[in-house]
Amino acid sequence: MANHHRLQKGFEVLKKSGIRITPQRLAILEYMATAESHPTVGEIYKDLQGVLPSLTTATIYSNLKCFKKYNLINELSFGEVCSRFEWTTSFHYHIRCEFCGKIVDFYYPKLMEVEEFANIRTGFNVSHHFFEVKGICPKCQ
Repeated sequence: MANHHRLQKGFEVLKKSGIRITPQRLAILEYMATAESHPTVGEIYKDLQGVLPSLTTATIYSNLKCFKKYNLINELSFGEVCSRFEWTTSFHYHIRCEFCGKIVDFYYPKLMEVEEFANIRTGFNVSHHFFEVKGICPKCQ
């Protein structure tokens, strides 16, 4: 049900913003709203090319940038060549397996104190922080 709510929210945000809902845009939006992983453009292309043979990686990338502009998705780099994308939810952190690359979300509210501490110590107006945990997932152990 949460995935349907995500898709509906995304559809409404784009519609209110005057963004035309093309079949490609709708397919990518639905894919992201239901994604259990943090896919790359290449993974999205591979999964959707059977449904939309005319779809290109450039179309996927431009639509993801559009969704990002309207805060529907987050772009995650993890220091990799290819960015990964996820549906925007409440703030959380990621742990990534060093062998298979699997990414799992987790939330630890005490880490938010680091922003306040950084602000006090440096005088910076802190906008956000990035924290990544690496390890070996249970499947790879």
